[in-house]
Amino acid sequence: MTKPKRIFIVGHSGAGKGVLAQGIAEKLGWKFLDADFALAVSIGRDLDEIIGLDGVDVFHRILNQILSHQLTQENIVVTTGDDIIATDQNRKILSSEFTVYLKVSTAVQMQRISHNRPLLPIGDYKAFLDEFHHKNDKLFEQVASLTLNSDENALEEHVMKVVKSIENNAG
Repeated sequence: MTKPKRIFIVGHSGAGKGVLAQGIAEKLGWKFLDADFALAVSIGRDLDEIIGLDGVDVFHRILNQILSHQLTQENIVVTTGDDIIATDQNRKILSSEFTVYLKVSTAVQMQRISHNRPLLPIGDYKAFLDEFHHKNDKLFEQVASLTLNSDENALEEHVMKVVKSIENNAG
């Protein structure tokens, strides 16, 4: 196998994708790119409610264009938003690349993001996040080359696991 040229970090908001990606990029001497828009989680509503069904299609096409463009880059670590997993096209791309799924439980996710999300009032934010987990967790697992659990805050350990996994793919 050849050494991966790109690393994609997927998972839910609050998992720590950005911190992990920055740590990996620094350790490898690669560039960090943040493509995590987290629109639905920030607002506390489904995308179709925020931007309508036509808007959701446009949003997903734009996410696919962003993801596809990153395939022309090398030595990058890219964070993605929760919605990156929504289309077959994006799942196919992520499955063909070195993709890390950074898992987070709803309870830990709530602790990490409740101070700044949702931006609008919502009745049961935990139920909203639980539904996102139910809908997306298995999809994230399917595209992942490596799955890590961020609940225990083992950032340096996770960075080293990813770097070691990349080095093992080089041989």
